[in-house]
Amino acid sequence: MRNGDISNETPSRLIVLAEVVAQTEEVKEKKLFKSSTYLRISNINKEAVAQLWILTNKYGLSVELAGIEESGLDKSDLDHIMEILDRRGGNPFNFAQIYMTTQELVDDLPYRVNLKGVIDIPPRLGRYGSWGIELNRL
Repeated sequence: MRNGDISNETPSRLIVLAEVVAQTEEVKEKKLFKSSTYLRISNINKEAVAQLWILTNKYGLSVELAGIEESGLDKSDLDHIMEILDRRGGNPFNFAQIYMTTQELVDDLPYRVNLKGVIDIPPRLGRYGSWGIELNRL
């Protein structure tokens, strides 16, 4: 809304990968002759969530929680993170999206006109080119 007029403009968006706000641990499960491993959400990075919350309120950003299926996360893990943050009353994310591969996310970036950046852990920022942002540098 600008000068009392209703605007159809979409807010700028940040994509935040789940590893920035949640720590995972690998769990190995053995049943009879079968063993399986999966990732479990072990802890929420409260400092990162608080920083994202302040950014979204200050600049009116839309924030997407993203996960990469090839790294072991699935839609239920993202929903679990969103649920934990909702219960705590400080969820900065508007929605969650799972991508099959990192390349799928990277290929999608040029077509998002309202995208301001992708926040990820420092060793993986080079994948996103000029969209890669470290949370501590915002």
